[in-house]
Amino acid sequence: MSEITKQDVQRAAMLFTASIKSVLLYPLAHPAVRQPLQELVGLMGEMMGEQHELHLGVVEGTFFIEGCLLVAPNAAVTELVERLLQKGIDAVTIYAGVTPDDLFGFAALLANRQVSAETFAVELERKGISNVRLGIDEMVAGEGEEGKGEALIPAAIYRDALKAVRDTMREIDNGRIPSGEWINGVVENMVSVTMEEPTTLLGLAMIKDYDNYTFSHSVNVGILALTLAAFLGLEKEALHEINTAGLLHDIGKTRIDKTILNSPGKLSDTEFKEMKRHAEEGSEIVKKMKNIPPAVAEAVLGHHIRHDRTGYPEWARDMHFGLYTEIVSVADCYDAITTLRTYQRPTLPKEAMEIMHRLAGSSLNGELVEQFEAMMGEYPVGSLVRLDTNEIALVLKPHPMECAEPSVKILMDAQGQALETPRLVTLAGAGGTRYASIVAPVDPLLKNIDVASHLLA
Repeated sequence: MSEITKQDVQRAAMLFTASIKSVLLYPLAHPAVRQPLQELVGLMGEMMGEQHELHLGVVEGTFFIEGCLLVAPNAAVTELVERLLQKGIDAVTIYAGVTPDDLFGFAALLANRQVSAETFAVELERKGISNVRLGIDEMVAGEGEEGKGEALIPAAIYRDALKAVRDTMREIDNGRIPSGEWINGVVENMVSVTMEEPTTLLGLAMIKDYDNYTFSHSVNVGILALTLAAFLGLEKEALHEINTAGLLHDIGKTRIDKTILNSPGKLSDTEFKEMKRHAEEGSEIVKKMKNIPPAVAEAVLGHHIRHDRTGYPEWARDMHFGLYTEIVSVADCYDAITTLRTYQRPTLPKEAMEIMHRLAGSSLNGELVEQFEAMMGEYPVGSLVRLDTNEIALVLKPHPMECAEPSVKILMDAQGQALETPRLVTLAGAGGTRYASIVAPVDPLLKNIDVASHLLA
């Protein structure tokens, strides 16, 4: 599959939006309709490359094509997202051979107010549009053809995890205790790919969705906890339970007043007292969920019980909390430190590790912090760095895990110009040779680089 850029995704979304607006006014043969659809077919073909299908849709309000998300959409993209969500569509598969006629029919259904979310798929089939299908094939999540786009696999799993956490929390918001089957299905995929390659999902934990913080934070903690557990060599059953605990660690926030939960600044003492209830509330919820192991509820209860037992809930400080809980605590701490808040700038990954070292032995288990640092490397995944060639690169694999595969993605050349097509390289070459060495970390904000989009691409 070809490298898909944000410009590609934005152009495709704008062409889709233009088509939706014009299909009810003009016939397919009219240039106002035909021209954007022909361009869209050509653009999709380029994005497919040698693959046979293209996946697009909406995840947590963000439009995506394959692994490329538009986290800062323009008006046309926002309108397309609204159209898709109105029809209950969160994912679409476009197959090779798609024609302007196919896309015309699809756009017409999106524009037709009489077509509901319940009837959309039926109408699509009735029109005989076989090259556009709602949803994404299971193989996107790693269960299909051998060699299917590797970059697509983690993006699909990340999207599924977000949806599972979001829908689980919304079920609780609506007064229902959901089954753990959906979460368990997502966890099975996450554990499987992590056991094959420990760093597969690690880069995705650097994605920060500030509009859906609770959901994205939960998934990020799940990924970080799972990766650390795999790095420690724990068995598959333990990986399942730790990953589940990470995904559900903040589920008790569904029981916290939304004005407190969404407060833009630091909480008052009274508000913080209320917020602290989320750990015990979450534990009680998890205990009631079917097919969720007891160890998960324990980790949810104790993830704010500090290593020196000065955390909360206060009544649980003398309880025994094992390795699972302390792993989730380390993951939770790292993601919180590296996340932008209205009262706190995001800390660069390398700086975050220095802060965690200061917390080792008090808030965090010191041995686990050392293992976490070894896993992340001197320059953790998601770090933007300057090489001694003066190029700017994004770390994709931590140093201890460098191998024959690329470990960094070069985004800017030595003259400071953004590369049209980023280059994947490994810093450690065969026979002891090196492509380059890292000189220093770089703040992505200063270079106007969207790290998340490159980690997903």
